[in-house]
Amino acid sequence: MFILAGIIAGIMLSMQTAANSRLRSHVGSPFASALISCTVSLLFVIVLLCIRAAGGGLTSPVFTETAWWMYLGGVFGVAVLVGCIVLFPILGAVQTTVLPIFGQILLGILADSFGWFGGMIKPFSLRSFFGSIILTAGIVCVVILPDRKEEKKDDSQILQGKKWVWQAFGVLIGMASAAQAAVNGKLGMCLGSPLYASVSSIATVVVLTSIVNIKQGTQKNIRSLLGKRAALWAVPGGAFGAAFILLNTSAVPVIGTGTLMVLSVAGQLFCSVLIQHFGWFYSQQKRIMPIQSAGLLLVLAGVVIVRMG
Repeated sequence: MFILAGIIAGIMLSMQTAANSRLRSHVGSPFASALISCTVSLLFVIVLLCIRAAGGGLTSPVFTETAWWMYLGGVFGVAVLVGCIVLFPILGAVQTTVLPIFGQILLGILADSFGWFGGMIKPFSLRSFFGSIILTAGIVCVVILPDRKEEKKDDSQILQGKKWVWQAFGVLIGMASAAQAAVNGKLGMCLGSPLYASVSSIATVVVLTSIVNIKQGTQKNIRSLLGKRAALWAVPGGAFGAAFILLNTSAVPVIGTGTLMVLSVAGQLFCSVLIQHFGWFYSQQKRIMPIQSAGLLLVLAGVVIVRMG
């Protein structure tokens, strides 16, 4: 069950990024679109919390067993959400999804190997090492090799020579995503339910992005969106975000940060490839190259080997 949850979480993240990027095109600011999306996510989780509480399936949260760092999930969430929205129109669906995988896998392995964030310790095995090598080879085939071919064909890219900076930023976003999952998972354990941790994390994102929007004066962009058909894009983005947080928070305590990140890779990759190939969410349509298809198979093989390790 939790293995499937990790894969679905990856799918939700890719779809959230695509939907939020479309929303940004209407409000003109990544912080404004992040605020709208997270507000919708918060409403979704609160409704679920009320339904669960009404059914008698929740106990009162115990705050005495929590530490200050357990509430940093929202801070990491802001970095991931805004970062993905910024990168999506620059690097495209596949790169915006694949590059953070390096950071996710790296931090996930370190967290499991050393028991960071209060998680279970899972030593990094030789099989996991080989699986990571195969996974890396697949990512090279999906991202780096096709990107070099495109650069030879297109000399008008405004990011020529600086794209590596954005790609490195994508890796850091992945590390923040893994940290968010680990922190939220620990908080959910201490509070007695992943729903409590999800509300805390998303509410933090809403507060932080609200402050930024007020300082930047982008709240006018949000008000202008109300009543427009474009506002419908806030609903799927918020729903995908709520599902992503809940699935991660529920799965981390059971299968560990590293395993969760590896499983999410499969969902993220295949969903992002479909988005880019078919131009879903009005994204730039790019047909998948044969080398990218081969890379996806390598990534899948790497995920399976790491999971077995």
